[in-house]
Amino acid sequence: MKRSFLIVAMALCLSAVNAQPNEGPDWSGKVYVIGKIYPGFYVTNANDTVYGYFQHGTQAGNQKKCSFYTNEMDRKPTSEFKPDDLKSYKVGDKLYRSINFSGGLNNKALRFNLVTKDGGITEYVFYSEDGSATPEPVFHKPHDPNNNKPLQMGYFALGFAKKVAEYVSDYPALAAKVSGKEKGYGMLNLLAIFDEYNAWYAAKKK
Repeated sequence: MKRSFLIVAMALCLSAVNAQPNEGPDWSGKVYVIGKIYPGFYVTNANDTVYGYFQHGTQAGNQKKCSFYTNEMDRKPTSEFKPDDLKSYKVGDKLYRSINFSGGLNNKALRFNLVTKDGGITEYVFYSEDGSATPEPVFHKPHDPNNNKPLQMGYFALGFAKKVAEYVSDYPALAAKVSGKEKGYGMLNLLAIFDEYNAWYAAKKK
């Protein structure tokens, strides 16, 4: 029974994601072509930012490494970086951050995850590296020492109200709406809840 409920709950969560407008970078190849060089930057682990150019890789390839060029016309990369070398990098319209999420059962290894929505709760998409390139939403609260583990959508499926309320507990008014199961704060509204949290977090930082 529990297994069946979990499958249904996760399906509803995924439906909620699919119902949202696609705000992420475009992979159509009309603007950014795989294998071409585009402007970008990287941020070192010491918080230094270096501007230059990157080769635009595949969805899965960009997660494992990036090739940096000092000049756009260089034929060979100046440097190649792996996720443990950098905090983040950007190529074209795609911003990647190095977090401990790599998909699958052993998902704690560092990978460059693609940022689709930045904020107090940052939303990423991770593409399966088994050849299917299936996208998976990932959420991360880097500023919160109690809740800064990257989480998959399915984490919130069972015990939704309790888990989400705890996740946004530093915003008590929002946590109360979720734990009280108010209309508009249920499982199908997960991304809207996170948007509300991010708006509050951004205003708090000003």
